Amino acid sequence: MGVSQAKWLAAALIVMAAVAGYVNTFDGEWVWDDVSSVLLHQHVQDPGQFFQLFREDQHAFGRGQGNFYRPLVSASFMLDYAVTGGPSPAEIKASGKPPLNLPTVVFHFGNLIWHTVAALLLFLLLLRIGAPLAVAAITGLVFVSHPLHTEAVAYISGRADMLSAAFMFSGMILALAPGGGGRRWVAWCGSLLCFAAALGSKESSLIYPVLLGVVILSVWIQRRAEGISSADNPLLTRLVPLFVAAVLLLVYVGLRTTVLHFADTVASAAAPLGQRLQETGQSFALYLRLLFWPTGLHMERTLDGVPEWFGPLGWVALALIVLAALAAFSSRKYRITAGLVWFLAAWVPISGIFPLNAPMAEHWMYVPMAGFWWAAAELLVSLCNRPGLRWAPLLLAGTACVALVAATAQRNQAWHDNERLFVSTLKENPNSVRVHYNLAVAYEDILKNFAGARRHYEAILRIQGQQDAQIAARPAMVAEAELRLALGHVLEKMFDPAGAAAQYQKLMSLKSVPDPAMAVEGAIGFGRCFLAMGEWASAAQVFSQVAQKAPAAAPEVKQLLAGAPLIEGY
Repeated sequence: MGVSQAKWLAAALIVMAAVAGYVNTFDGEWVWDDVSSVLLHQHVQDPGQFFQLFREDQHAFGRGQGNFYRPLVSASFMLDYAVTGGPSPAEIKASGKPPLNLPTVVFHFGNLIWHTVAALLLFLLLLRIGAPLAVAAITGLVFVSHPLHTEAVAYISGRADMLSAAFMFSGMILALAPGGGGRRWVAWCGSLLCFAAALGSKESSLIYPVLLGVVILSVWIQRRAEGISSADNPLLTRLVPLFVAAVLLLVYVGLRTTVLHFADTVASAAAPLGQRLQETGQSFALYLRLLFWPTGLHMERTLDGVPEWFGPLGWVALALIVLAALAAFSSRKYRITAGLVWFLAAWVPISGIFPLNAPMAEHWMYVPMAGFWWAAAELLVSLCNRPGLRWAPLLLAGTACVALVAATAQRNQAWHDNERLFVSTLKENPNSVRVHYNLAVAYEDILKNFAGARRHYEAILRIQGQQDAQIAARPAMVAEAELRLALGHVLEKMFDPAGAAAQYQKLMSLKSVPDPAMAVEGAIGFGRCFLAMGEWASAAQVFSQVAQKAPAAAPEVKQLLAGAPLIEGY
């Protein structure tokens, strides 16, 4: 078999592995942030608003303003939405509810395409760097089939990771373009555009100049070791795309801190440095475990219950990887060094050394993983570079990929719908307030399982120490007022007006309510419960107070009392 045919075969195997791993996502439903990314996003649903996507937060129509500038992700959703034939914003407004029954197959197919493209571009990048075909094939196959990526690929809103990686890999390929003159400058301009597109896909693309520097230096050092003269291998010329990318990065940072800064996220106080270092070691050890043994995957990873000794273990593992990179460099295995440096450089921003909103997340390893498996494949192929063993790496990688694809397909089932996703997550992290809340909302609004919604709202109150209204609530992810209001609504739907009234009363007794409208809504609910229980006088008294304190609520009060019997003094 010729080299060209072998490359095509390797690419075909990568595509086949991707399809086999993710074809069972096509019937998946809208989960988690998909609602705010697509179903509530009026600009995604209107092609005439294309340019507006570049001036706003990705979740501009979600639950509160965020600070996610990912216009190309929204643009890709706009294309998928148009192909799907979803209703216009005007039609949605007329119906009074988001298009929850909109088919997802086009969106999931889009995620599969982008994941496959990212893996193929990684394959081509390694070939451009000079890696052996076996190394590029093994890295691409493991990358595309690893179940750690399910959080990005099986989840529609996870597309940002794939777009970012695909554009970064494309930019590096173009930055390493051979030849000279105008052709090289065109390639370098394309590299810059790819970096801009990566930044428009996900903020973590900030790491691109570092990774670009790693691959440029890797190629230059390798060619120098092969005896190619400095005249034919000029370092300063090769670094031109890196310098230009650094300038673009500065421009991007300037824009994101000014005109493209949408919300100030209120972060909790950073943990002491010693604690962060301990947690960094723990998360690094867990990441390494997941790379080799990807079980127990879930969307809400914390370090609760992780043994303390995982911290020192992680730092020892980190030191060993650094020593391995140095040993590879001294042994003139420059590509192994480059892969390990890529892995560590891409890991540092998500390591936890710098304060983050979570100790770790599976999808954060999308780009770092590429460097890790590149280095591992280089090492494996070099160890088997002797007669009788040259097929061993491919056979080993093929066997591993079959197992990884099976694990990926299995993991995808948890991402099929909200109930499966959140229930499976709570099995791994039963004290996650965010997951309890999301599951409660899914039960209440989508599945109409009001008893299930009640259980999970009450679970949040227990976790946050808010069961007793007389106890001041601790700092919490979900305000107690919001939980009491939600519980009141659920209990009304369960035809338990007395229970609902108790929740509304507790809401009104709270000293601090984040939104005055919640207090008004709670008071109206309180009066509504009295009506349901036939206590007309009490209802009239509550509604009279509501009308006095919140005149804007008078029409709703009048409507509620329209069917009440006439009472003396009313």
